[in-house]
Amino acid sequence: MRRLGALLGSSLFLVFSAGCGGYLGSAQRAYQDGRYLEAAEKLGDHEDEVTALSPRKQVSYGLYMGLSLMKLGDHDGAERWLGFAEQVEAQRPGTLRPDEKREIEAARGQLAGIEEKAKAAGEEPTQDGTFLQTVRQTEPAP
Repeated sequence: MRRLGALLGSSLFLVFSAGCGGYLGSAQRAYQDGRYLEAAEKLGDHEDEVTALSPRKQVSYGLYMGLSLMKLGDHDGAERWLGFAEQVEAQRPGTLRPDEKREIEAARGQLAGIEEKAKAAGEEPTQDGTFLQTVRQTEPAP
């Protein structure tokens, strides 16, 4: 009987834990599957909740929002969210895992290369951090 109670208790904990960060995990899977717009939209739907998240979840949010926006060509938005994740890490060292730090460094390198290329070609950046808003405004109503 005790085993059943312990099993039930741990099962409930897992269900509630998954529910609290469900959209983060879903967005991360979408990103990893190459569905960058879906990832950015899932995260964008919860942008007003970011400050209420734990620091660990805040860096995850910032990382995947930044990476998704970068893949979608919103370089200003990517810079903003990658910077957010780095800022949380600066305030709470150890919040970012080593692999996440490497992902941010790689993304920063890609963004710097894109910016250098654009400057060399005499182009102005075309994105102003509003890519997701533009997409949402042009989507047909359900």
